[in-house]
Amino acid sequence: MDPADIRRWSENHAAVTARELKEMRRNPLSPSDAFKAAMSLLEFDEACNGSPFERRDDLDTQSDQQKWDAWMKLRANWNKRL
Repeated sequence: MDPADIRRWSENHAAVTARELKEMRRNPLSPSDAFKAAMSLLEFDEACNGSPFERRDDLDTQSDQQKWDAWMKLRANWNKRL
């Protein structure tokens, strides 16, 4: 990866962040408008990806499996000591 590309990305990100803060200060959302916007984003996400409570997450599954494997290893060693 080219360091110049990373630097350019970082500078662009900082510029966007500064612009967003400036816009938020000039045109703040009312609490009700902010809530409507947040709900709109949640509805859009659910329409695209399904319910967040029912969607499958491979990283969570992998993490759960690693925890289970570690527990089974500890449990097997514990039973040998008794």
